[in-house]
Amino acid sequence: MPLSKPSKSLKRGLLLMTHEDLAWAQGQLRGCANARRQLRICAECLCLTDDELLTHLGYTSMAAFRAAHPQSKHPVGQQVERIHHPVPPDVMLESILRYYGGERLSSVCSLMGYTQPVTREAIRHRVCTWRKKHPALAAGMPPKRPNTPVKEKAMELNIDATGLPAYAYARSPYTGGIVRIVRGERALFGVNNQTCADELNAAAGVTRAQAAAMYNGAMCGWGTPYSNPSNYNETGSYVGPNMEDPHGTEC
Repeated sequence: MPLSKPSKSLKRGLLLMTHEDLAWAQGQLRGCANARRQLRICAECLCLTDDELLTHLGYTSMAAFRAAHPQSKHPVGQQVERIHHPVPPDVMLESILRYYGGERLSSVCSLMGYTQPVTREAIRHRVCTWRKKHPALAAGMPPKRPNTPVKEKAMELNIDATGLPAYAYARSPYTGGIVRIVRGERALFGVNNQTCADELNAAAGVTRAQAAAMYNGAMCGWGTPYSNPSNYNETGSYVGPNMEDPHGTEC
């Protein structure tokens, strides 16, 4: 049964945990074979500690939770499955940039390593948690996700003083999809035209060096050496100074 939109919210750290989040966690725990392990998985998905989730669920202690969910030697019910797997730092970064570019939440969930649907609030909370852990890498990202999908608009292809074009295209090394990068924007925008990125860039007059600098500028920051086209050769390979751990660590 679909959940109705909650009218109230529960405090979750500095952010909010909705009644929809709570109902989802309760549903995951109901009738499962290993409630203790499922609790940990749900807490990971919601970026909470086990104790914080217990409090939201109304339990005063782990002992009270175990008493309410006794584990049988021969458990019955649904088997516990992980609903979130760790992902590499660069994949996590791209998922967040796509989140701010208005990508479908189902696609963002998949990139973030979720194997089951989670709520919009759970995704937002994970993005905010990542930003707190990586303030330097998150610098310049939009304050919030757009309310509606971002439509591709025609733009004049001007070149700035560093040689960066107003926009460029790149093929994601993680999803294989084509994304559009807008100069100065810390976001990746999906496009309907899934033609080869090289063809789209060539038609716009964008070189491989410029396209690589645009993609890495969005990924790593527009003030880094990775956003300078002069640090790439004609094939788009980076030949400039290296920066340690440009993508941060997985959250």
